Amino acid sequence: MSQMFHEKQISYLYEVGIQGGIRRAADILGINASVISRQIALLERTLQLPLLERKGRTVVLTEAGKLLADDFFESRLRREKLERHLKDLRYMKGGAITIRVGAGLVDTFAEHVLKTFAASYPNVFVEIVAGNMQETLAAIVQGEAHMALAFGPIGNPELKRHSFPWGPICAVVNPQHPIAHLPKVSIEELSKHRLISLSETFGLQRHMNAMFQSQGYLFTPAYRCNLFSTAMSLSISGMGISFMTAQAAGERIDHHILVAVPIDHPIATEAQCHLLRNSDRRFTPAAHHLWQLLLNFFQQKQ
Repeated sequence: MSQMFHEKQISYLYEVGIQGGIRRAADILGINASVISRQIALLERTLQLPLLERKGRTVVLTEAGKLLADDFFESRLRREKLERHLKDLRYMKGGAITIRVGAGLVDTFAEHVLKTFAASYPNVFVEIVAGNMQETLAAIVQGEAHMALAFGPIGNPELKRHSFPWGPICAVVNPQHPIAHLPKVSIEELSKHRLISLSETFGLQRHMNAMFQSQGYLFTPAYRCNLFSTAMSLSISGMGISFMTAQAAGERIDHHILVAVPIDHPIATEAQCHLLRNSDRRFTPAAHHLWQLLLNFFQQKQ
């Protein structure tokens, strides 16, 4: 960028364009609005071009302002990508790995994959972020995570993907619940009971909504939560039926605290988990090893 203006001035201009006003930009940046006004005015004098114009109650960027703001945004993305690559390459056998893991897959990942990985790469820092499908896909596309392990309908994102069967989706209840003795449970039967929902951004909840809709029912929960652990706690207390795979309920099923009853529906039996990465993201030897361990584990489970 030319030295005839400073990047700090461009960053103020960019924020004004995003926020639609100098005062709102100042509030976001935590500085005085007069500082932003003064710096943008200096930039306009240097360039001899107007960069802001008022439209009604908002302030918008002129064509010149948009060019500067777009260049600032693209330059920032390039720098962030460079910083990630340098961080990845800092150590040939070390560094850091960020993986997004669906909440219902955390126990499986930790027990069957992470232990093995840590034995080979004990000095690698692994950041594990649990989250919903929407956040996970965004993190991979934007390069904020090396890879992801996710569950649920995924569409067709432009990512490298391996998909594996990971069903059935089950109705999870305490042993005293009326459906606990059933070998499998229909959507019609489930509609008669109090249901526990995850938030709509979870892939599993989208599966549940689709199953109910296919049978002419509306999934109407008594409770909604954003954690599998909360849903299980409600089921343990007898408050209703939660939904997940038997693997996600883990030890609670093994110790007979909860019962997992498979749902009698094709979507439930055909549900998949997905191993995802951005093909543009360079892997260190450690990241490649973790990816291969995940791939091997799920291939062996088929």
